[in-house]
Amino acid sequence: MKKLIALVALGLTLLPATTAKAAPDSALYLDATQPLDKRVSDLISQLTLEEKATLLDHRGPTVERFNIRSDQWNQCLNGVQWDRPTTLFPVCVAMAATWNTDLVQREIATVLSDEARAIYNGWHLNPNVPGEHKGLIYRAPVINIERNPYWGRNHEAWGEDPFLTGRMAVAYVRGLQGDNPRYLKIAATLKHFAVNNVETDRTKLNADVSERMLHEYWLPHFRDAVVEGKAQSLMASYNAINGTPNNINHWLLTELLKNQWGHEGFVVSDLGGVNTMVNGHEAGKMTYVDAVAKSLMAGCDFSDREFRENIPAAVREGKLSEARLNDALTRVLRVRFRLGEFDAFNSVPYSKISPSVINSPAHRAIALKAAQQSIVLLQNRSRLLPLDKTKLKRIAVIGPLADQLVTNNYNGRTPQTITALQGLKDRAAPGTEITYSRGCDVLAGTTIRTQIDQETGFSAGRSIKLEADAQGQYIQFAVNVPTPGSYEIKLQFKTFPQRGLYRLTVDGANQGQPVDLFGATATYGQIANFGTKTFATAGTKQFRFTAVGKNAASDSYAGHFDKLILSGPIELNLEAETLRFITGGSSEENSIAQAVAAARTADVALVFVGTNASVEQEGRDRKTLGLTGNQEKLVSAVLAANPRTVVVQMSAGPLTVPALKTVPAMLQAWWPGEEGGHAIADVLFGAVNPAGRLPHTVYASETQVPSQNEYDVTKGYTYMYLNGAPLFPFGHGLSYTQFKYSNLKVQARRVPANGKITISVDVQNTGARSGDEVVQLYVHQLRSSVKRPAKELRGFDRISLQAGAKKTVTLTLPAEKLAFWDEKTHGFKVEPGAFDVMVGASSADIRATTRITVTQ
Repeated sequence: MKKLIALVALGLTLLPATTAKAAPDSALYLDATQPLDKRVSDLISQLTLEEKATLLDHRGPTVERFNIRSDQWNQCLNGVQWDRPTTLFPVCVAMAATWNTDLVQREIATVLSDEARAIYNGWHLNPNVPGEHKGLIYRAPVINIERNPYWGRNHEAWGEDPFLTGRMAVAYVRGLQGDNPRYLKIAATLKHFAVNNVETDRTKLNADVSERMLHEYWLPHFRDAVVEGKAQSLMASYNAINGTPNNINHWLLTELLKNQWGHEGFVVSDLGGVNTMVNGHEAGKMTYVDAVAKSLMAGCDFSDREFRENIPAAVREGKLSEARLNDALTRVLRVRFRLGEFDAFNSVPYSKISPSVINSPAHRAIALKAAQQSIVLLQNRSRLLPLDKTKLKRIAVIGPLADQLVTNNYNGRTPQTITALQGLKDRAAPGTEITYSRGCDVLAGTTIRTQIDQETGFSAGRSIKLEADAQGQYIQFAVNVPTPGSYEIKLQFKTFPQRGLYRLTVDGANQGQPVDLFGATATYGQIANFGTKTFATAGTKQFRFTAVGKNAASDSYAGHFDKLILSGPIELNLEAETLRFITGGSSEENSIAQAVAAARTADVALVFVGTNASVEQEGRDRKTLGLTGNQEKLVSAVLAANPRTVVVQMSAGPLTVPALKTVPAMLQAWWPGEEGGHAIADVLFGAVNPAGRLPHTVYASETQVPSQNEYDVTKGYTYMYLNGAPLFPFGHGLSYTQFKYSNLKVQARRVPANGKITISVDVQNTGARSGDEVVQLYVHQLRSSVKRPAKELRGFDRISLQAGAKKTVTLTLPAEKLAFWDEKTHGFKVEPGAFDVMVGASSADIRATTRITVTQ
């Protein structure tokens, strides 16, 4: 921090654009032997005001005089976003379910950063190499807390607990940024700072949160990732906190983050963050110049084109100080210098990472391992699992998610993916008959989501998208043909990697050949010709496009319909998004009946249910915690037909479906990535002993969940303050073996408020199989001046034990982790008194307890 202030204090001057000179090759800022801060200062001293503004636009034009390209930031939550296949891991909530920080840091995040660097290296080694030329600033991880189980982006985050999220965030950030003392591998960005947990009206939402809750629940994991993880960037979220939008929240971005936590990196706005100030929170009462000036003066350093376009005026009008502008630029450039952008390419150790690693077999193996470790065995009555595949002659695979891989907005083009159906076929014993019945859709079959996409490549800038996820789903347009005659029928459309194969029928009759809307890249203005159709009369005709299949390289049946063109007696150019339409699909009653028939004759029925992007996704909060559509009805019908029924949940947020407790065995497999199908099969058949643990509470009833506008978690949110018993508790997960806890010891039973204690417990695998156990440490203050959690996670360790083996697990508990935020003193306070220390297999399965006392 002192270094940053010193740089600003240098009094860097703004050169008028008319006097700017090209930088010499011998410029100090290009000398890698010079101190970092001196190099940054030298470059800034040579920039014009307009050039400075340009460098604070994350997707601005190249500053030609210095040949400095905008970073062209990227995403990499569970796979590097690119227009070529990259390794696809399970979603982040599934990574959290591994409770394995070493796996997250040393394998998952390391693979992500390897592939990110490899893409960068590829286009540096060959400027003409195909594919997007991405930079090295990555907008990950999302570490918003799962206070609200309805939140549409829970799959992007790490669960409901600040301690678990903090440990995972530190591991993920370290894996992304690397361990070189001089160079960053890539730069991580923590999203979304802060108190961001609702999608509805997110660009103008205000979170009313108490000082105590802010510091105890909403901020600790961000502090961990900044102070301990050294994250280089944070993204200011769209929402306001207590009336102040985060983009202009000086207390949040400067006083807390930069001054108290010592953050030396930069803050970036969310996309359109300045625009949300002007047209969202301020509802048109703030100018863009004022919004840019206020954002920068509050501590937002980096943004969209609004910064580039309005910074010069903000400085000239005296609304933005030159010192603050230079500070923002210093923060951004320090990161870019540490990424090696201004040094010889070969001098950066990460330049040796080859593009050949991208989606390599070694990386795919880690994706499989991650999926395996994330799967949670929720229940297993009568030890139905694992299945002995040598004794199974027929397996009924059922459900809307059995043959669908769910992805999110922030991963690359999908590589070869293994659905559950394919994984079971690959792993089953030779000769096993596997039948497949979809049974129903995730949503009711007659409701298929559509949306109007606005992109400049579309005719008239708009197009309608059908989010079909199964064969038989359709969109039907009502087309008025005012003049009879013969017409040549064409469809203008956009290709994309996630698209289906569609057949056109006109008034119920097939027309032409099916058209494949798939394309390796997004390409606008494509034309499909369906031949000629003669209309004997004028009037409204029904044009139905039905998904009849998909390309082998696609994992979706969706379609973009841009324009219908009818050429005949008159020319009709019909923008599809302006036409009246209906959507639909196949009869679910018949589909459920087919699934029941398949289950009745099978040795075991495997039912895959859950959610997909039509239920929970960015911009879309869940409407219910239950199973949508007819999925619960499907499970009940299959269970009635075959008592050997296993349910595999595939969701991000928790599923509150008490009826599923009647099923003998159930897994939570999340959205498991490219190798998910193999991982699920490995667990079902016993090749892998499951040891995933829930990173959130599965509520028994939606009435247990407070209003999403309630930001005080003590009112009933999370395992810490839950009212009543859960359906499945935080930290829960079973195994195919058993573990015994014994000999719980504490180093000292009395500890000062600034001290720490060491806790140890012996854990033995008393079963016949090897397996992993997640040892969890919880604390509870017996008497307090404020309401404290019933239990609070303060340590964990995932260990592997062979059958019969024993291990002593040691955990450290700093007394500061027993503190609460005191609103009188505006700081954390450790109250003297007694605390229970609990060790167990979940928040509800405590195996050993002792008590310590905090002294004055």
